[in-house]
Amino acid sequence: MDDARKAGGMAGTASGDGKGDADGADGTGGSGGTGGPAAGGATGLGHPYERAPHDAGGSSATETGGYHRKSTGDAERDLLLQRVATAGRELGLGLLALNAAAAKAIGTHPTDAWIISYVQTLPADSPLSPGELAKLTGLTTGAITGVIDRLEKAGYVRRERDTVDRRKVIVVPTEAAVTIGRVFQPMVEAQLQLALNYSKEELAAIVTYLESSIKVAEATVERLRKM
Repeated sequence: MDDARKAGGMAGTASGDGKGDADGADGTGGSGGTGGPAAGGATGLGHPYERAPHDAGGSSATETGGYHRKSTGDAERDLLLQRVATAGRELGLGLLALNAAAAKAIGTHPTDAWIISYVQTLPADSPLSPGELAKLTGLTTGAITGVIDRLEKAGYVRRERDTVDRRKVIVVPTEAAVTIGRVFQPMVEAQLQLALNYSKEELAAIVTYLESSIKVAEATVERLRKM
């Protein structure tokens, strides 16, 4: 499974409650959602975050929203690292709110909205099976079946036989799935305009950081799922 799908899986997990139950997911990003430590606390900085004790108040640790890490010895760098961690956490929470708002706009569940958005952005030759979607989102196979049933009934997706392996069932978006794409389009355009403010070198650094952060988030989700 490629990095793009893994990244999509992380976003999908943020839509649910992290417990593998689609019907209980409300977009709040619970224990397995990327709105939690995976989005803000664990940011790929190379400095593990721990809960800050109430009497931490000393100068050897930098507090970040209830977490702290050891100082690098460079006050300016420490401040920037803190800002990166805080921004990462706020971005994670913002994406949760965005998905919930988009779901409300098209009259569906946050988990359903994310899956509609995700399957319609996949290349036509790379559809996913229900089992693969379950793995990406962290939902049980029973829960993902319920999600797909709802989406199929609403006309957003359909089940088909894989043209390569006829034993495999895949989930394919319908024309109606473009509805949620239109909901996100203004944000996509705004993000593009924002990106144009940065040089190629700066964009390369941003991409490297984000891709590394995705790997940290994936590792965190895997650890939490084993707890």
